[in-house]
Amino acid sequence: MLDIKFVRQNPEKVKEAVKNRQAKADVDKILALDTKQKTLLQEIEAGRAEQNKRSRGGPKAPEELEELKKLKEKLKTLEEELKGIEAELQAGMYSLPNVPFEDVPVGKDETGNQVLREVGKKPKFSFAPLSHIELGEKLDWIDMEKGAKVSGSRFGYLKHEAPLLEFAIINFIMERLANKNYLAKVIKQNKLEADSRSFIPLIPPVMIKPEAFRAMGKLDPGQEEERYYLPNDDLFLIGSAEHTTGAMHWEETLPAESLPHRHIAFSTAFRREAGSYGKDVKGMFRVHQFDKLEMFSFAHPEKSKIEHDLFLTLQETMMQELGIPYRAMLICTGDMVWTDAKQYDLESWFPAEGKYRETHSTSNSTDFQSRRLKARFKNAEGKSELVHTINGTAFAIGRILLAIMENYQTKDSVKIPKALQRYTFGIKEVKFRK
Repeated sequence: MLDIKFVRQNPEKVKEAVKNRQAKADVDKILALDTKQKTLLQEIEAGRAEQNKRSRGGPKAPEELEELKKLKEKLKTLEEELKGIEAELQAGMYSLPNVPFEDVPVGKDETGNQVLREVGKKPKFSFAPLSHIELGEKLDWIDMEKGAKVSGSRFGYLKHEAPLLEFAIINFIMERLANKNYLAKVIKQNKLEADSRSFIPLIPPVMIKPEAFRAMGKLDPGQEEERYYLPNDDLFLIGSAEHTTGAMHWEETLPAESLPHRHIAFSTAFRREAGSYGKDVKGMFRVHQFDKLEMFSFAHPEKSKIEHDLFLTLQETMMQELGIPYRAMLICTGDMVWTDAKQYDLESWFPAEGKYRETHSTSNSTDFQSRRLKARFKNAEGKSELVHTINGTAFAIGRILLAIMENYQTKDSVKIPKALQRYTFGIKEVKFRK
């Protein structure tokens, strides 16, 4: 959520952000409600003062009692009106997206995204490369048919070496991000000014209370249809470890010396994939349930841009270690996540399709989430200040598994990337079973 003071002082900037992000929000109405709220508060405060003044002293004449009764009724009416205005104002504030940074390109959708760089050598094959769907069948690694039989469409089973490869990816990530020396090396090699403290490993809950979900900015208008809700328990299933990792420090004040406070969180994630009808209906690229490793940081406001750059650098470094070609993208205003001021994506190369597909994202949400979360720190003057929140995919395991399959295929097998072989019990290559 934006600061109402910022909206008052920068109405045109907020209107431009609403327009560029194609949001449905009425800034003028929000400001009118804000003015009305202040006016009502002043009237109520003056009425209460008058009520206290008239209530003093001894017994009252009948006409004085009648005036006090009328004043009390008026205050009750004003207070009821104020409750309605406050609710309407809050809904209006929730309709405002974060304001993009100045260097974010303006665009209506993914066509407005900018390619920053392409990295890695695309594999060349002496045969027509198979898709991850075909490879999953030949390896007997992926069974979408039984997944659909048991759970419905967009569910599947991972079998044989595929689960081993998933756990290898998890260990690969944890060994790096939980290691201060690894971070110091990456920071030095890339000449960054970031802090080298390690990420705290975390397995967060996969269910979240509505108020915590809303505080993370993930239950705003238009987002509910993407969420799985359990009405008997009044809980939602998370769509990313980001959701319960960020909410972990809800209404807390972090020590300034602990910033940046980082987590590398593993969880299963659940998404309805609303609006994706007809897209990736086969295979495991777009499913309702998937495992993911998510980086999350509570950062000092003055260091959040540096922290965001570090997240992107870590994503790219680990992709390079796996040897998967990718391109880094700067996401435009119309394609950015609601809560973000700036967003980068990494898109991995999929040889069978002959195109890049999105596998990573990292975002700087500034104080947009922390304002609702009330996640703060004490600054040098001893005053409470909102932290900035940074999130980023370490690996969406399902999608990176598919990218490995396509890029490391041979005519009759799939090889295991060298960087993962130490975690796969000596398995370096898997031959087709079918």
